[in-house]
Amino acid sequence: MIALKRSYPTGVAAAAVTLCITLVSPLAHSASEVLDTNDGRLRVLTYSANEIVPITLNVGFHLHLEFSPDERFVSLGAGDTSVLDVAAEENHLFLKPRQLSGPSNMTILTTRHVYFFDYKVVAHPSKGAEPIYSIRFSYPPVPRAADSGTTEALNRQLSALPVATFQNYWYSGPPSLRPSSAVDDGIQLRLTFPPQMELPTIYAANPDGAESLVNSHFEHDILVVHRLADRFVLRRGNDSACLVDRNDRGSQRRARSGTVLDQVDRHTREPSQ
Repeated sequence: MIALKRSYPTGVAAAAVTLCITLVSPLAHSASEVLDTNDGRLRVLTYSANEIVPITLNVGFHLHLEFSPDERFVSLGAGDTSVLDVAAEENHLFLKPRQLSGPSNMTILTTRHVYFFDYKVVAHPSKGAEPIYSIRFSYPPVPRAADSGTTEALNRQLSALPVATFQNYWYSGPPSLRPSSAVDDGIQLRLTFPPQMELPTIYAANPDGAESLVNSHFEHDILVVHRLADRFVLRRGNDSACLVDRNDRGSQRRARSGTVLDQVDRHTREPSQ
């Protein structure tokens, strides 16, 4: 792999070799290519993860590659790395050859995509070939879920918690940790806290006195704790408090699906060979 260089090399040899890029004819007729409006030396290519871009690098000019604005260069691999210098700045990448080279392949890895190239380095552009100064990539829209209606319905199901029926919780501790309400549906505990309050960390107190951190998530402004316990401990800094469950659990239930929600099914799959 070629180490990233922030500036071009100095010295007689490096100064004498700059790089010209020409796209070979297969790319010139590629369906993914769109010419920039004013100058054919500036090209726009539609990115495809399954396409290999052929380019010819010519001694005398350099190639500029421009990726998406939120994309950054990571590394580059090539069949013959000794002929290339690489420099990057944000979402821009610059390639310069040191010497002539026969056909080879190149892979560019960024924080968002992988790009594949076939390339060679020649002394002069072939007859009729147009030198290319810059290649800017455009990107097709990210496909949405196959059925947006189904996805939205599923999201509504996941956010629709069962109706809370158990509300007999007692609190002991400083007012700064006190929840505004504590209710559960026999499966999960739901807590609300005053606005702007710095939330505490919540532990379940086991019968042997040990404490275990509970899993939780937010549904709007409700903190949903993924389990029940006879006693919860709330901690923030040096402050601590207890939340005690005094509900009659005669009607307590488990979700029929084997998960925390009836709407979510659990399936076990064997690993693929």
